[in-house]
Amino acid sequence: MYRYYLIVMLGGPAVLALIGWLAGDVPVYYAFLASYGATVAAFGIGALAATLTRAFPPRFFDPLSKRYQVPKWERRFLVRIGIRSWKDKIPEVGALLGYLSKKKIENRQDNEYLHYFMTETCYAEVMHLVCCFVGFLILIPGFFVDHRYLFFFAIPVSIINAILHLLPVLVQRYVRPFLLHAYRHNEQKKKREAAHEAE
Repeated sequence: MYRYYLIVMLGGPAVLALIGWLAGDVPVYYAFLASYGATVAAFGIGALAATLTRAFPPRFFDPLSKRYQVPKWERRFLVRIGIRSWKDKIPEVGALLGYLSKKKIENRQDNEYLHYFMTETCYAEVMHLVCCFVGFLILIPGFFVDHRYLFFFAIPVSIINAILHLLPVLVQRYVRPFLLHAYRHNEQKKKREAAHEAE
């Protein structure tokens, strides 16, 4: 799946550049500079936003808090849009950046591990959501410099960037309820065992 993202990131700007050159009546060098420039800017802003998100302490990403709970209607919606068939195809870069890899759950019986895993899904969810929105900052130059940049390059790149970040958000929100169920099951089991030992 990484190759598809690379194709979108490298080939997408080239397609936008050609469209801008043909339909926007801009010089070919401008089209390519604007297209790839907007892509690099969106990526750079997203990387900065992700780094800043990571700077916040774990208490802001407590998976047991209400703000990270996923309602049943949302879970049904995610199943309806076929998330089971494509969730594993979304690139996972956590391990590449030195964090937990969320591709596989290693131990469903260890609540400390499960809590850490869920916390990582909360980090990822917030980080990708922030990146969805801050990517639209690349629109700003278009309002002041060149409307052709805005319509042919900045808007399409911002929308594609938002979609690419929204998909991992959906995956985190789909997976977390299963982890939470296992976590609560372990907690109940632990309480039952403690009560049994007390007798």
